[in-house]
Amino acid sequence: MDKILTEWAEEIASSLQENETFCLALFSFDRKLLYANKPMDSLFKGDPSESLLNPSFEKLLCLNKGHTTIYNGFLTIGDYSSDNSSIKAHIYRKNNKLLVLGSVDSNQLVEQNESMIQLNREISNLQRQLIKEKHTLEKTLVKLNQANADLNEANASKDKFFSIIAHDLKNPFNVLMGFSDLLLENLRKYDLDQIEEQVGYINKTTHQTYNLLEDLLLWSKSQLDKINFEPQRLIFRDVCQEVIINLLPQCQKKNIKVYIYDKEDVIVYADSNMLKTIIRNLLSNAIKFSFANSSIVVKIEKNQEKAIITVSDKGVGISIANQARLWKISEQYSTEGTEKEGGTGLGLLLCKDFVDKHDGKIWVESELGKGSDFMFSIPFLNE
Repeated sequence: MDKILTEWAEEIASSLQENETFCLALFSFDRKLLYANKPMDSLFKGDPSESLLNPSFEKLLCLNKGHTTIYNGFLTIGDYSSDNSSIKAHIYRKNNKLLVLGSVDSNQLVEQNESMIQLNREISNLQRQLIKEKHTLEKTLVKLNQANADLNEANASKDKFFSIIAHDLKNPFNVLMGFSDLLLENLRKYDLDQIEEQVGYINKTTHQTYNLLEDLLLWSKSQLDKINFEPQRLIFRDVCQEVIINLLPQCQKKNIKVYIYDKEDVIVYADSNMLKTIIRNLLSNAIKFSFANSSIVVKIEKNQEKAIITVSDKGVGISIANQARLWKISEQYSTEGTEKEGGTGLGLLLCKDFVDKHDGKIWVESELGKGSDFMFSIPFLNE
C-alpha cells in the first residue's frame, strides 16, 4: 500500500483535489484557514473556523494532545441559524496545524437515498390521489352544473306555464265573454249579418283556445314524462296526408297549397301521435307565417343514418338572432303571423321534445323575407 501511495502520490493528490465529495481543509492553531478544497469550502458559512460546529474548533484543539490523530467521527459544519451538513471526518494535528479530511458517509448516503425513494413514492401516491380527487371534483362540478341547468329549465317551464295560463288562456276567454255578452244583449237588435260576424269571432277564438289548451296539456305531460313512447312502422306519406287534411280549413283561408315530396315512399320508425304532433305544429307555423296564395312543401329524404323531413315555406322568414331563441322556453319567443295569427311558441318546444325522444335533431334554416326550412331527423326502416 505504501508503495502504491508513493508511486501514485501525484495522481492520488490530483484526484482527491478534484473529487467533489472528498473534503479537505488545513487550519493553523490561530484559527486561520490555510487551504480548503472546493467541496469543503462550499460547506463553510462565514468564518471557516466558526463553521466547525460540532466538535468546535476550540474543542478540537483540546482533544488528544500529544497524538497526531485527534478525532475520528462525524463533523458538523455550517451555521446553526441556517443550513449545516455532517461529514465523516478524520482530523489530525501536526506542527501547530489541524488537517481535516472527510467525506459523506456511505451509510448516510444509502439512508438518504432510501429516504428520497420513500419521499418520491409518497409524492407519487399523493399526486395520484390528487388527480383522482380532481377528477371526482370535475365530475361533481359537471353534475352540479347540469342540476343547475335543469333547475333553471324547470323554473323557466313553470314561469312559461303560468304565463300562458295568466295571459294566453285568459285573453281568449275575455274575448269569448265579451262577444257572447254583446250578442246576448243585442240578439233581437242585430240583423243576420251582424249575428254571423259575432258568431264567427266566437268560433275562431274557441278553436284557437282549444288548440292552445291541447298543446298546453300535451306539453305539460311531456315535461312530466307521462307520454308513452311507442315507436312503430309508419308510412310517412300516409301520416303526413292525415295531418294535412285536418289543416285544410287553415290552408283554405289563405289559399295555401301543401305538397308532399317523397320519391322513395319512406317508411319511418316513430311514435304515431308524436310524429303527427311534430308535423302538425311545423305545418301550422308554415301556414301562419306564409303569405296568401303561396305553397308549402313537405319533403322526406334518407341519409345513411336517419330520415330527414323538411317543411319549407316562402313566408316572412326568421332572423339569425331569433333562430336560436326558438328552442328555449326561457326566451318565450312568439310572433304574429301574416294575418295577425297569435301563438305561444309551445308548438316548437313540443316538436323538440318529441324529436329528442326519437334520438333525432331539429333545426331551422331561414332568411328574412325569403321563408324558412324547418328540418328534423327520425329513424327509418329499410324494406
